[in-house]
Amino acid sequence: MTRKFRLGQSREAQDLDHREAYSRERGGESKRRQRHAERLETGIEAHDAEALLRLPDPGPWLHLPEATLIQRHSQWVDLELADRTVLRATLGGKLKGVRLVCGDRVRYSVVPVEPDDPKYPAPVNLRGEGGSPEAQVVAVLPRKSLLKRGGSDDREPWQLICANADELWICAAVVDPPLRPGLLERAQVLALDAGLAFRIIVTKRDRASKKDTLPELDPLREQGVAIHETSALKEEGVEPLRGLIEGRVVVLLGHSGVGKSTLVNALHPDLALKTGGLTRFGTGKQTTTAARWLALSSGGTLVDTPGVRTLSVRGFDRALLGRVFLEFPAEVLEDPMAFDAEDEATLDRLDLEYPERLQSLQRLWLEMDDRNPNQNVWR
Repeated sequence: MTRKFRLGQSREAQDLDHREAYSRERGGESKRRQRHAERLETGIEAHDAEALLRLPDPGPWLHLPEATLIQRHSQWVDLELADRTVLRATLGGKLKGVRLVCGDRVRYSVVPVEPDDPKYPAPVNLRGEGGSPEAQVVAVLPRKSLLKRGGSDDREPWQLICANADELWICAAVVDPPLRPGLLERAQVLALDAGLAFRIIVTKRDRASKKDTLPELDPLREQGVAIHETSALKEEGVEPLRGLIEGRVVVLLGHSGVGKSTLVNALHPDLALKTGGLTRFGTGKQTTTAARWLALSSGGTLVDTPGVRTLSVRGFDRALLGRVFLEFPAEVLEDPMAFDAEDEATLDRLDLEYPERLQSLQRLWLEMDDRNPNQNVWR
């Protein structure tokens, strides 16, 4: 029986991306794949992750009206105007290679499109609005903040989450799915890199006994990280959050199924977002497929994001770890791998109140390496 392989898997070592493999293919298809391999090769040699975040000069377009990008689609974007109406737009030619993201402040030019243009169907967006594009985005204004996470390899070094936010709220359920402190530490790195305030929103608090003090959060409590325990279905702990959002842009992150959409519905019932439970494997069902800018009547804004499996910190500055793992001395932060996290004598010498945090520090330290050793790219 012929074995089937997933896209990207190698039949032999480096078989799919090595140029010699293409000699067995025919004609035009072989040439196309060879050119693709050469682009990958030269791209790795000239890798510049920060170049992907640079924006063109908006100077020539500052006389045009301004709007906020609230959702990105494959062929167009949705813009929120000053009066909170929604306008659909395409991207100007100079922005085709620019990575726009929810929250970007843009300048646009009105360019009407025929309503019956088959190239632009009229899907219904979150607010029931949509239709053919009526404008063209021609410039992006400088970002006051950019929340991002590490990409999968050097071809995609960053995955952008939101621009111009004020706070990052990481949602963690008590159960279903279980609370994972490692995700909270990663989210803290992302918030520090973007310069955002950081809060932990514990959801489904009613699913655990009140006697359970959630000791997994003790290291973060001792740092002074703001932690809010909520049960959106029972309206417990939700009211204080409304005041925190007022006049601010808040990004919600978390695993699928932790209750982000349920929390948004509790904060703004008129939205009535779709919510999901768990799969038969115990993982959350993803109901949000793209970051969405949700303007609340209180004047604040929530950015609901798709559920994440993990938050990669690949490519981030290791100096950030000193602000996440405050309990470690400088000698450990300079080279965590020099210490054995399973050696009792080492742990006694360091006198750590939470010894398991040393393993967390080592995991993030290794992941922050500049290059992904597992990427399947010909060198």
